[in-house]
Amino acid sequence: MVSQVSQENISRYVQDLANADGYQSRVTYTEGNRWSVNYIKETFESFAGLSSVILDTFFVANASQPHDSEPLFNVVATFEGKENPSQIYIIGGHLDATANLDNNLNWETDWPTAKAPGADDNASGVAAILEIARILSDPNNAFNNSYTIKFIAFGAEERHPAYNNNNHLGSKHYAQRAFMQGEEILGVYIVDMIGHNSTGKVYFNIVSNNKSRDLGEKMLAVNSVYQIGLTSNAPPFPEATYSDHDQFWLYRYKAILIIENAPPWQNSLPFYTANPFYHRESDKFATLNLEQVEKITKLTLATVASLASVVTSVESGEEVLNQPKMFSLFQNYPNPFNAGTFIRYRHLSSGSVTLSIYNLRGQKVVSLVNEIQPSGEYSVVWDGKDSKGRELPGGIYLYSFEVGGQRFVRKMIMSK
Repeated sequence: MVSQVSQENISRYVQDLANADGYQSRVTYTEGNRWSVNYIKETFESFAGLSSVILDTFFVANASQPHDSEPLFNVVATFEGKENPSQIYIIGGHLDATANLDNNLNWETDWPTAKAPGADDNASGVAAILEIARILSDPNNAFNNSYTIKFIAFGAEERHPAYNNNNHLGSKHYAQRAFMQGEEILGVYIVDMIGHNSTGKVYFNIVSNNKSRDLGEKMLAVNSVYQIGLTSNAPPFPEATYSDHDQFWLYRYKAILIIENAPPWQNSLPFYTANPFYHRESDKFATLNLEQVEKITKLTLATVASLASVVTSVESGEEVLNQPKMFSLFQNYPNPFNAGTFIRYRHLSSGSVTLSIYNLRGQKVVSLVNEIQPSGEYSVVWDGKDSKGRELPGGIYLYSFEVGGQRFVRKMIMSK
């Protein structure tokens, strides 16, 4: 599915959102913003495989009149899980834009008529979300997602004079209600500003708190396994609050931010130079590094797909028949593989767990897991190297999962 990501589609989404039906602005409480809400909703609705598309309405009670009574919206598209629909992964990003840092504007008074195309911030992120939703929900791909995936374009993320320059209001509304209703959100991936890079490189950063660090580490593993080709920061990730992920942190949900640089107004040489178009009228389509947007879209798609999918054997399409339901060892994915592969397993009781790789001579080449674990479902990456970090030759390998006094073995193919 990763190969289906279309730079042409991404370009069209970004250009449509930046133009906003000629208004060239998605500032909250403007016609361009209202048009964009409907555009995103209608685009989601064109993807036949989605379970539902709704407008999640909220109001900003302390906004200046008449805006305090004007509805704002999150656009929420749902792709319901087949096995565990009550457990949710979210891919989100904000739909509004601003030009509040433009020196040619008096933002307090000019915002209703100013141009704020926001091609990078954040038409690029919304475009990625739309493209991922298109691919994962396409019935022709028969993507078998165990968990529900929600694709959300959040309203009112940017600071605004009409509501005392507060921000992250759409995500605040959503996260608070999710918490109050007891929604089981397993992870949130916020995609915000992924399009600027004038260095000729393709680069991104992860922002995370300690609780969410595994989401970011999973993304780095996917970048390696699928050979996406992005350069990124490494753990420990910066813990910053300048996008919608922070509202999920407030309710103890795992959430990370995917962004071109953390923060985008600073350099990270030689991979990134500060974005001169940030929050300005000049944030236009022509300034984007579309290769970077495409690759970050691919990475986000592959990461969430690997977390939310039901992994089955490539040999039989089923789990190993004699495995008791208390324990499951799934076929590695991808298989065959080259740079690396994911191995998933599940055990429903706490205890000692080992996961090891063997060659066909029965020799252990590396131990991936050897520890006491609480019950749950786990995923680890094998990079095709032995315990000393040496590259192993291509061929058939066995992976052995031992738990509760029982042992399960599967084979996999490393092609080189």
